[in-house]
Amino acid sequence: MPLEDQIASKKRELEALKKINTLTKSMRLQLDDLAVEVKKMHENADNTANVMKNWDSIVRSISQASLSLLQYSEGDYEIGIWGQDQRRNDEREESENEPPLPETLVRVRVDNDESPST
Repeated sequence: MPLEDQIASKKRELEALKKINTLTKSMRLQLDDLAVEVKKMHENADNTANVMKNWDSIVRSISQASLSLLQYSEGDYEIGIWGQDQRRNDEREESENEPPLPETLVRVRVDNDESPST
C-alpha cells in the first residue's frame, strides 16, 4: 500500500504542476499584453510631451499675429476707404487699394528628429 499511496501522491503532484504551468503560461501572455499597452502609453506620453513643449511657442505666435492686427482700426476695413487720399504712411505703392493684411507667421520646424525629404 505505501507504493500505491506514493503513486497517488505523485499523480496529485503532477496535476498540481500541470495546473501551475497552465497558470504561468496564462500570466506570461497577460504580462506580454500589458507590456505592449505600457509601450503604447509611453509613446502617447512622449507625443503629449512634445506638444506641450511646443505649446508656449504656438501661443506666442498666435499672440504676435493678434497683436499685429491691433495696428489697424475699424475704418481700415471699410469698403472704399482705400481709394481716398488718406494714407497711413508714404511707403505704400500700388497695393493702396487693397485692405491691410496681417503679418505672416513664420513656420519653424519643431520636429528635429526627422531629416527633410528631398
